[in-house]
Amino acid sequence: MSVNRLVALFWLGATLCIGIFFEKFLGDFVFGIFRLPNPTFFEWSTSTLLGFVLAIGIAAYCWWNQRIRELVFEVAIEVKKVTWPTWAETRRNSTAVLAMTVICALILGAFDTVGAKVMTGWLPKLIAVITRIGR
Repeated sequence: MSVNRLVALFWLGATLCIGIFFEKFLGDFVFGIFRLPNPTFFEWSTSTLLGFVLAIGIAAYCWWNQRIRELVFEVAIEVKKVTWPTWAETRRNSTAVLAMTVICALILGAFDTVGAKVMTGWLPKLIAVITRIGR
């Protein structure tokens, strides 16, 4: 995949994500909290239209800002240099992480069980015995 295509896909994806964010923000908070009407135009709510207009505006501003555009292209060039793991390596590493997670969870569960038993069972009985001896 070329760097230009990678940047274009990123720009479209980022614009879409920002548009969805603004749609939810405007619909739930601005129109919801202030109880403003949210009419629909061509089956699109006002919050949806405003959210995507804002997102497209932000994307256009970032595209025309030379520093941001250069940064995005530099990042895309560096991403192209990355050596990604194979499917077998990913599966093997994920299995190792999952196994270690289960082992750690079992160890922490054992500590929690023993600690709860000591605090709620053995320690109160020990304190009761000590207070009887001290009388």
